[in-house]
Amino acid sequence: MAAEPPSTARKLATVGPAITETVVALGAGAQVVGVDDSSAPLAPGARKLGYQRVLSAEGLLSLGASLLLASKEAGPPTVLEQLRQSGMEVVIFANEPTVEATRHQLQEVARRIGREEQGRALSQALDEELARVASRLAPLDGGKRPKVLAIHARGAGALMVSGQHTAVDTLLRLSGGVNAIQGFEGHKALTAEAVVEAAPDILLVPVSTVKTVGGVEGLARLPALAMRKNWRVVTLEDGHFMALGPGMGQAVTRLADAFHPVQPGAR
Repeated sequence: MAAEPPSTARKLATVGPAITETVVALGAGAQVVGVDDSSAPLAPGARKLGYQRVLSAEGLLSLGASLLLASKEAGPPTVLEQLRQSGMEVVIFANEPTVEATRHQLQEVARRIGREEQGRALSQALDEELARVASRLAPLDGGKRPKVLAIHARGAGALMVSGQHTAVDTLLRLSGGVNAIQGFEGHKALTAEAVVEAAPDILLVPVSTVKTVGGVEGLARLPALAMRKNWRVVTLEDGHFMALGPGMGQAVTRLADAFHPVQPGAR
């Protein structure tokens, strides 16, 4: 179904790449008039509102949007309350890194913007793609699964690793990989000691981070990574390191292909 013409559609502000990705995938991208910085590549025609944790009430209200859809990282709380007091509908999503939460978020966003039919279609497509990957990986049955170290940049010169209960950890599990970092949840600073202990087969890195450090050669020269040899690099779009959205099925398929290449004639 085609998107509503912008002249008659409800204006939306979206904060968080998974939320923005969902609205665009539902066909309502033309309604998005404002996004946080991390969502900007997904909605290039929308005004950038800055970092999601330090939003401005004035900036949001000036857009004329009647609905703000945001992940739990959005803030500060005083700004969100000011928006509510000014008459804007504010809906916050938990941003939990599970398939079930992602499916629920997709359907709830669809309901909020009146695109339930598109939401059901997206949910079905997501389930089908995940099922195809699971079926393909089933013969592994505990067999060789590569140890993957997921790293990303946070600020100038700061590299982080992803532990459990993160979007990346879920993607690794679904795509037949093993998170090389165990024993903590969330993200922490990358250290040479952690890399040596993790002994990864693969480095999973956002596209932008690879560019920032000077490509694969630049990664190999980083002090925290130089002590570990014989790893290979797999890249993924930046948004998948932050949250799970309707594109997670495609991300899982891409990672499964990278971790477990299909031999010629095997399909």
